[in-house]
Amino acid sequence: MKLNKKEISDCIQKFLREDKSKKDITSKYFINRNQKARATYIAEEDIILSGNNIVLEIFRKNCKNFKILFKLNDGKKIKKKKIFLILEGNARDILAIERTTLNILQHLSGISTLTSKFCKKIKLKKTFLLDTRKTTPGLRKLEKYATHIGGAKNHRFNLEERFMIKDNHLTLDSNIFKKIKKMDKNKKKTLVVECDTQKQVKQAISLKIKHILLDNMNLKNIKKASKIIGKKAIIEVSGGVNLQNIEKISKIGVNFISVGAITQSAPAAKIKLEMKKI
Repeated sequence: MKLNKKEISDCIQKFLREDKSKKDITSKYFINRNQKARATYIAEEDIILSGNNIVLEIFRKNCKNFKILFKLNDGKKIKKKKIFLILEGNARDILAIERTTLNILQHLSGISTLTSKFCKKIKLKKTFLLDTRKTTPGLRKLEKYATHIGGAKNHRFNLEERFMIKDNHLTLDSNIFKKIKKMDKNKKKTLVVECDTQKQVKQAISLKIKHILLDNMNLKNIKKASKIIGKKAIIEVSGGVNLQNIEKISKIGVNFISVGAITQSAPAAKIKLEMKKI
């Protein structure tokens, strides 16, 4: 997954407006207009770097005549106390975006780092980690970019992208399975059906559903459902997945394991910015 320039630009404008980066009254009052500074970004723990390219775009938008002295790309494994970005420019300009750049790096690197930890627990090559729509409102593209950097594959981005029947749909309409029978073949190919019982799994198979999501099942039931499905459909597991049980789930041989925690519960990465007068 790549972020296009417009997506990055739109996000950056929103972030800078939020922080009123052009109206930094403290720096304008206390720091000389022509003061130059060197900014050094340092990891304070082992991380998978994400957001560095976005930070450079923030500098391009807000800093005149800045220079990049050293830069590592997103996806790099950064060890504790290691430098991954050094820039020089106007001190006021750098101070005005200090918090914004750190917020981006800490949030996205936190997501990519946690995602990488989940990916490392998956033991079968044919099993892949998926992200979900459990994202911060307005930041979905950036957060899904970070999960991609961490090694996950992207699930659907929005409700328009594909059909997905979940438990609440089944609760609200008892005729869901009858309606599936009437679906256009091409539409049906994109359909994902969430099942939380073996009965629902059998119904989905009888309707030739090609992507079945096993929701909130324990290991025993995941194994049973997987045997019922075999190679008749893609098998996805979701709900209650954590770093302690994902390895056991992956060994069953399912195709996908979707985890909301990689975006919803990732702690911010520990990163600091040190500035030096030049």
